[in-house]
Amino acid sequence: MSTRDTGFRALHDIGLAAWFGGSLFGVAGLNAAAEEADQQRTTARITSVGWAKWSPVNTALIGAHLIGGAGLLVNNRKRAAAQKGATGTTVAKLVLTGAALGVTAYTRVVGKKVEDAVIHDSPGMSSSTTTHLDRGTTQEGRGGAAQAVQEADKQAGRAMSAAAESLPVGAAEAQRQLTVLQLIIPALTGALVVLNAQAGEQQKPTDQLKGVARTVGSALGVAA
Repeated sequence: MSTRDTGFRALHDIGLAAWFGGSLFGVAGLNAAAEEADQQRTTARITSVGWAKWSPVNTALIGAHLIGGAGLLVNNRKRAAAQKGATGTTVAKLVLTGAALGVTAYTRVVGKKVEDAVIHDSPGMSSSTTTHLDRGTTQEGRGGAAQAVQEADKQAGRAMSAAAESLPVGAAEAQRQLTVLQLIIPALTGALVVLNAQAGEQQKPTDQLKGVARTVGSALGVAA
């Protein structure tokens, strides 16, 4: 008897959509808009703040994607193993997901290197690793919760700064690396979107029957 995986599928798809869409907007929208600034240092400040403000949201949505993906993998493990073609798609998705996670994490560390150089040394600029708290929130009596979130962000920022300081590159080289890395993420996550579409097609009854038949035929051929 088949069961629906609506919850896991929603987490998987929404998380992936945000991961891909957010990274693509950052490159095509935020970075491009910041380039309109008169000075390179101002451009770096704008992009650093924008990317790091997005980082906590992006991390949460990536987590949702991973939870949803794990749930789908567990619930569909028998079909993935029995249906020829589905196994290859699953393995490809896992490899691409691992690569995208690695690049995303390293990009954040490199971005923190740039951020520390252009923001923390500039008076009046808010650190993008510290959640912005509007005055209304505090005045409405929710300052305790807001301060807890701010403190958590500060701790995460310190840990990220420590990792960034260990990079054997200066701020200028980190900025060049960052430009390339930010292009790689939407490429990898876009490929995941394509594989996700392929996996959806493989769940059609006719495709499942054909895939299982090919798997059985291959097994019989090996046994003979």
